[in-house]
Amino acid sequence: MDTVTVLTMVVYLFDFDGTLVDSHQAVEKALRLAIERTMPAVIESDLYDEYYTALFLFIKGKLTYRHLGVIHELVAQGTIHEYYRLMPRFIQDLPHARRVIRTLRKAGRTVISFSGEHTYPGGKVIFLKKTNWYDEFDMVITFRSTRDMLQKFQAVRELYPEDPIVWVDDSPGRFTYITDENTLLVQKASPYKHDVALLFERENFIKIKSLREILDIDERLTEFFEGGD
Repeated sequence: MDTVTVLTMVVYLFDFDGTLVDSHQAVEKALRLAIERTMPAVIESDLYDEYYTALFLFIKGKLTYRHLGVIHELVAQGTIHEYYRLMPRFIQDLPHARRVIRTLRKAGRTVISFSGEHTYPGGKVIFLKKTNWYDEFDMVITFRSTRDMLQKFQAVRELYPEDPIVWVDDSPGRFTYITDENTLLVQKASPYKHDVALLFERENFIKIKSLREILDIDERLTEFFEGGD
């Protein structure tokens, strides 16, 4: 009975883009359409690649000084605003995503959205709301950098000091900073992300292909957190 009580108190952290939803194709569609609607003359010109690259780097938070002038023009023309308005329309749920989240919450798990913020202030929450994902979670936490991520993770740990945490993310590089032994790190396979070899040597790391596997893992949590005793 004690074991059951402990394992009903489990906290799940889910990344959003690439883990619960496919936003990769959405980015490409929204970028092109935003430029086409706000600066149609650029589409068929030699400038298109430069404008597309500048906008892409901006939304990824990797803008360089070289493209600063282009970004100023994109801001003035409303292209960036149009991109963020269009983007949620093209985001698609990954298979089984909502069913997994709802099943975990129904079972009494605490499910938290834990993901990187967009360059656009408050962009992640806007996307969550426009895609009807916001209310699927018990809590929404965003971070802007690795340092911020670690601070937010520590805040979660302090909020749930004794409870096991299961962190599901398609970016395994984030896991390399986590030394908390009471956290199960689950990498969601993605065609756009590379594995981190050293993680496969850790007992608290698993890689999955389908989100449906999370429900199987949830049923076997004693194997990970108590050694199956």
